[in-house]
Amino acid sequence: MSVGTRAEVVDTLEKAKGELQAMARTVESKIGLVARGFEGLAAHTDTILNLAAAIVGCVENESVSSVLPKVQTLGTAARVFIGDRLQATTGILETVATEVKLLRQLSRVAGDQEAIALEIKALSVLTNIEVARLGTVGAGFQYLAHELANFSKSVIEDTKELASHTDGRRAAIEETRRVLSAELPRLREELARIEVELGNALAVVDTSLTQLSSTPVQLRTCVEDIARQIAGVVAAVQTHDITRQQIEHVQEAFALISASMRNAGNSENGVVQELPRAYAGLTIQIYQLRAIKETVANWASQIKTCMSGILRVSTSEVVGIGPVVLEQERKVSSQLAHIELLERESQAYSEKIQRTLGGLSNLMQLVSEHLQRSKSVRDRLRLLAFNSIIEASHLGTQADAILAISTSIKGISAAWGQITEQSGHAMQEILNLVKQTNQVMEAFSEASNERLREAQVQTRAALGNLRTAAEFAASQAQQMKAATEKMQAQIAGVGKTGDLLDACFGRGDAVLAEIECLRRQLEVDHPDVKERYDAAEVEQLFSASYTTEMERDVLHAALRGTALPVGQPTFAGNSVELF
Repeated sequence: MSVGTRAEVVDTLEKAKGELQAMARTVESKIGLVARGFEGLAAHTDTILNLAAAIVGCVENESVSSVLPKVQTLGTAARVFIGDRLQATTGILETVATEVKLLRQLSRVAGDQEAIALEIKALSVLTNIEVARLGTVGAGFQYLAHELANFSKSVIEDTKELASHTDGRRAAIEETRRVLSAELPRLREELARIEVELGNALAVVDTSLTQLSSTPVQLRTCVEDIARQIAGVVAAVQTHDITRQQIEHVQEAFALISASMRNAGNSENGVVQELPRAYAGLTIQIYQLRAIKETVANWASQIKTCMSGILRVSTSEVVGIGPVVLEQERKVSSQLAHIELLERESQAYSEKIQRTLGGLSNLMQLVSEHLQRSKSVRDRLRLLAFNSIIEASHLGTQADAILAISTSIKGISAAWGQITEQSGHAMQEILNLVKQTNQVMEAFSEASNERLREAQVQTRAALGNLRTAAEFAASQAQQMKAATEKMQAQIAGVGKTGDLLDACFGRGDAVLAEIECLRRQLEVDHPDVKERYDAAEVEQLFSASYTTEMERDVLHAALRGTALPVGQPTFAGNSVELF
């Protein structure tokens, strides 16, 4: 190697050293800006994570998670409530039909009584005529005429009372039947509509709760990933001292090689002896510069990935779920209010039915009293007919007319017995009807409403919890949105700093290219240069100042001609230093 060529080597190394020094100074100022920028981003991600965690905690609260089961319970109770009333109303219609038949029977009884009353009245008149004809002989039949007159009057009054009550009941029962016939289709339609609306409301609430539960979790997962990336960038930037040491050691190596080349003197033998060590030193520094380049490339990739992830972070879904859930809470609340309205309508409706059917008790009382009077009249008619026949038999032919009247009374007594029997059947049917009605009306009792009302109270409380959770989520989401917008706004500044940092380290690429070119020239001018150096001597010479495991691994790879050691995706700072 000529003196001029040796001077060119020294000059190239001195120039490379100067470039690295200038790059290091610029990098020191920019690396701090990047670190501070990402520390600010880390603070914003912590804010978002805390807000998301608060929403998740609120949603996972038992009072909110129980909303859907409570609403489902309400739906079941409402369907049972309306269904029971539908079934009860159908039973009431059957009761009404039975009462209509019963009223017809009572109408026939009243008609029969009216006919008997007229017949008794006629017999009373005939008896008075016959008593007048017989004179003193017929005085004993004056009692018969008097009894027949009383019977006629009593039966007429009883008939009027029974007919009046029957007419009133018929009007009431016809109104009940009309109302029930009109209400049943409406109730069935209302039940079907409630089932559909409740089903839809339950589906929407389920979807809303799922969204309320999953969206903050998904966002938190996304932001946690970005937080890890930010932490990696911050950790990597904070470990710049390792890279700085590598750059400084490369500068020291350049200075050492330059000094060795200058001190070799002008003798050809001295230069030839120094060239292998210089070549080995250049190879080691090329490896170190490549390792620095790879480390910086990892930084740049991590910074870009992190910034790209931050730009994709969106709280729009989280911001939107609060109003969505509030809207669904309002819809379910409207369903609750509608069910309560139906309950009130049903209760008023049941009270009307109870008042209408309550007349059955009065009817039962009337028929019971009528039955007792019928038995009494029957017995008295039998006794009166028996006494009259005996008295008429004593008078012989003079009392043939009285005997005929007595025989008629006997026939009336038999007819009255049939009426009494009919009244007894009516009484039994009324008893059965009252029993059946009481069973049916249980569906309209206060006790039957307890399950629905309990479900309403629980659902109303659950919806209150849901409303509170949704309002809390909406409030937290707005804060998350503000933090996200601030974080994204900082990305532009961090990105510019990152670009400047890339440009700074780009000067190192030029240095690496120059040194690689210098090494290739040595291989061309001295083909055997890479075979003549002592590896142990070279390692001792250049590794004296190495304080990190990374630099030693790179040195060994350079001396062995193997690939660079694989860089770690994150950096652990001084934990990798040797001393």
